[in-house]
Order: sequence, then structure tokens, then C-alpha cells
Amino acid sequence: MIEALRARAEGLIQGAAKRSEALWRLFVRRFPRLGAMGRFSWEVGRKYHHDDCFSYAASLSFWLIVSLVPITTLLFKLLGLVLGSKVHGKALLVVLFNLFPYLPTEFLRDTIQSSQKIGGLGFSWVVLMTGGYWSVSQLDTSLAHVFGIRTRRHRQTRRFNLVRRATLVVGAVLLLVIFMALLTGGFVSSLMGLPKMLLLPLLTPSLGLVVVTMILQHLPRCHVRFRHALLGAFVSTSLWWVAKRFFAVYLSHTFTFGIMYGSLSSIIAALIFLYYSCAIFLLGAEITAAFYRHETGAIQVPEGLRNPRPV
Repeated sequence: MIEALRARAEGLIQGAAKRSEALWRLFVRRFPRLGAMGRFSWEVGRKYHHDDCFSYAASLSFWLIVSLVPITTLLFKLLGLVLGSKVHGKALLVVLFNLFPYLPTEFLRDTIQSSQKIGGLGFSWVVLMTGGYWSVSQLDTSLAHVFGIRTRRHRQTRRFNLVRRATLVVGAVLLLVIFMALLTGGFVSSLMGLPKMLLLPLLTPSLGLVVVTMILQHLPRCHVRFRHALLGAFVSTSLWWVAKRFFAVYLSHTFTFGIMYGSLSSIIAALIFLYYSCAIFLLGAEITAAFYRHETGAIQVPEGLRNPRPV
């Protein structure tokens, strides 16, 4: 009896699969562009699973946590040199919470106080840069894995990885300093004639798009075209902002979250969202790598992940 039910269930599953395949073939014939997009999305999804990007996102989020204190300390020190006393105002905290949501307020205040203890250009700056370099090193390793270069180094077309990582750390920090200094100081709002609260939802996604595009184009160990990096960054940035909204709704409707974690709720929320952010970033990297493979053919796609033959 059990064997008969199992055989019947397998037959129903196979029949449903065949019907789904026939409907998909019909859909591809009528809408070839949408069919090509579907095949491309399926390839990216399978490659994302094959590369175990969720595990790499966990590793990346860990090293970002390790580098969070030195990077933010360096950021506040530079902002203090540019903004002076304005670095202690609420405007800067509003900008930071839009860029890095769910960060504990106590962490930001302690970081601001720590940045004031740093003197001029000395050994402490080297230590802070080294701490920020750890996360970029893991980011480079994750991208090398996504682009298939980590185990096949002969496919690498770029050199001086150490210099590129250090340049990325300096460039990203300086870009954040310039953005927050202009927005907090009121230069951008006075130039555009709009209040800061209206500019934040518009400018912060643009900044995220620029930073992610810069990372996807210049950090991988192979030469990536701008449009490939921009497409991957656009998907990552869009999904990140959608995830930000949904995660806020989840926290507001999950009353047991505060009961389970108590005073650690804000820290746990920040860690969870950081992990999801890394997973979303690696999805954008997979999209960039897929465009790179299809256009240049420089990296062979595994046999089981290649697109099916066109109908």
C-alpha cells in the first residue's frame, strides 16, 4: 500500500514537472526576451547556491564586525577634522542611521569619544587602517570565489592586490567623509533647496550604488566592465533598501524579539541585518560575474550550471 502511494506520488510529481516544462517552452516561444531573462536568473540562482554564498556572507559579516570599530573610529576622526563641533550633532547621527541602520546608539557615542583621543598622524592611524583592511581582504576572497579565480589563479588578469585593497579602504572612507560632511554641513541641501530629511532617502541609495559599483568593478582580480558592475550594484542596492524596509516591519511586529534578547536586541538586530546585507551584496556580485562570463567567456561555467539549449 505504501509503495503504491509512493509510486503514485512520484508519477504526479513527474507529470507536473513535464507540464511545467511544456508551459515554460511555450512561454519562451511567445516571449523570448522574458525567457532569456528567466534562464539568466535561474543560472544566477543556481550559481549562488553552488558557491555557498550564504556561508561566505557569514564569514564576510564576521570580518566586517571586526573592522567596524577601527573603520568608524577613523571615519569620525576625519569627520571631526572637517566638521569640528558639528560631528557631535544629531544631524550626523541621522545620516549614519540612514547609511548603517540598526547600529546601537551607545556604540556610535563611544566611537565618537574614542576618535577624540587620537592625535595627529601617527601609529594609531596605521592600526586603524590595518583593522579596516581585514574586511576588505575577506571581501576580495569572496569575490575571487564568486568569479572562479580563487582556485584557478591563472585566470587572474589583475595584479597588486594589496595595493588595490588598501586603495579601496582609503577611497571608501574618504567618499563617506565627503558625503556626510556635505550633507551634514548643509551644503547639498542649500544647493538643491531641499531639507535634509527629504534629501536622505534620495542621496543615500545613490551613494550605496556608487560604492558597490566601485567595489564590483575595481576589487575583483579580473578586469570587470563598468556596465557589468553597475548592473550588479543596482540589483544589490535595490534589494538592500527593500530588505531594510521589510526588516523594520519584521522587528516592529515581532514582540518576542525584545523578550528573547533583552538589552542585546539592538546589537542582534544589527548583526542579523549585516548578514543579510552581505548575502544581498554577494547576489549582486554573482550577477556581475554572470554578465562577465557571458560577454567575455573568460570564465567557464560549470557543466551543471550552463544555460539550457535554446528552444
